[in-house]
Amino acid sequence: MKNIIFIISVIAIVSACSKEQSDTSQQATANSTVSKTTANVAAIKTYDMPASQADFEFARVARGGKLYKENCAKCHGANAEGTPDWRVRKPDGKLKPPPLNGTGHAWHHSKALLMSIITEGSIGKGGDMPAWGKKLTQDEIDAVLTWVQSKWPEEIYKNWLEINRR
Repeated sequence: MKNIIFIISVIAIVSACSKEQSDTSQQATANSTVSKTTANVAAIKTYDMPASQADFEFARVARGGKLYKENCAKCHGANAEGTPDWRVRKPDGKLKPPPLNGTGHAWHHSKALLMSIITEGSIGKGGDMPAWGKKLTQDEIDAVLTWVQSKWPEEIYKNWLEINRR
């Protein structure tokens, strides 16, 4: 009888430990998913900024994503992937919408130039992008740019920060 009670006790302990490990594993997987989802948002944000400002940047990314989907996704793609053959000019010689997710060339430009391109558009500069400066405020354009940057791999973002500091 003592052996049966001992065996049942061991099984109960092992079961509890197993459940705890499973819960811990599920939580780690969930944390990893959240971490991957917010990794770039975190990159944009917390370099040299207080935690309260990091929260502000997260809200800015969310706002920029909404504005991007309403105004930019039609041409640049829902995930900023751009036109598949964006390097090939259209028959009229104009540029196609490039990817903005870090696989194109946007990150090679300073923030001032990117803001200017969005504000003034690219018509007359080789592209078809309309000027958004009359539809969106500068703060909204900055939020869109922040969302776009949240799509960039961390290394690309760090390189862009260096370009922007020069």
